[in-house]
Amino acid sequence: MNRPAPTTLVELRAIRLFARLTLDGRQWLLPQTEIYSLESLLDIDQDVRAPHSIGAIGLGGEWWPVYCLSGELQRLQQIPDSRRTCTLLDNRADRFGLVCDQVETLAEAPRLLELPACMKLPDSPIQALALIDGELGCVTTTEHLAALLAALMEGGGGH
Repeated sequence: MNRPAPTTLVELRAIRLFARLTLDGRQWLLPQTEIYSLESLLDIDQDVRAPHSIGAIGLGGEWWPVYCLSGELQRLQQIPDSRRTCTLLDNRADRFGLVCDQVETLAEAPRLLELPACMKLPDSPIQALALIDGELGCVTTTEHLAALLAALMEGGGGH
């Protein structure tokens, strides 16, 4: 599998609008332009599955595979009770859904911080850190999440 090139801090700082996805209380920031739509968990058809997905959502005549990840980005086989919405992500190359506790747009671009050397791992989806309301969040992109999902599928899928 080809791993995506790291997104530079300069590229990330050029992004004006971010969405905050909460998974198990952990904050993940993605470019708002990569959020295609928010869908109800009731719309997930659990009989239509891509490998390692929890189901799919039909939209515009296409099926979008839906995945459930923990706050540490490990694959979950069942949807935790805390999850409330499905975020459909689309960067024009990768399209899939991610089940989240909460999704919100940020009114202002957060202060982005470079990753410390110990966090710069080649297969990590974390591209930067962000300070939001005094808490630390992780910045990623749909491309990096798609690469993580592919790696989880190749490696047996996590937990």
